[in-house]
Amino acid sequence: MAGARASVTLPLSDRLVSRLVSHGLPPSAPVGDIDLRAQGGNRFSARVRFTRPALMPPITVNLAIEQQPALPSNPLFAVRLLSTGLFSFAGAAMRFFNVLPPGLRMDGDLILIDLRTLLEQRGLAHYLRYLEHLELTTEDGLFIVSIDGALPPAKQ
Repeated sequence: MAGARASVTLPLSDRLVSRLVSHGLPPSAPVGDIDLRAQGGNRFSARVRFTRPALMPPITVNLAIEQQPALPSNPLFAVRLLSTGLFSFAGAAMRFFNVLPPGLRMDGDLILIDLRTLLEQRGLAHYLRYLEHLELTTEDGLFIVSIDGALPPAKQ
């Protein structure tokens, strides 16, 4: 298998992605549920229900994919917040109540997602060394994940 290469394109329904994300949340997370809706043009919405602070109502935000990871050196993925109004308050509340889990942080209207940190939490970070390209795009109702990877060549 040394030197094997693979390319995979996975079209995933927004319903499946929502379920995977919500089930991946730890019980201690301040977010209880996330409902993602993919739209064309690398945009999507997220309806987020918080478990704490308890009085915060669910919010819906519109996002656009801003930056893809540059593997293997920079496994950082970024999405830009397109929503205004209530989310301005919610964004400040999220920072104040420290509700973003390790691996996610806000920088102005960007949400930065560190794939290495997220994978480390699940004991999977070592797989990043096999990935050469990872890209997330959207179409109406679909998140499309494209991956290129390779095993190291045989030692001679």
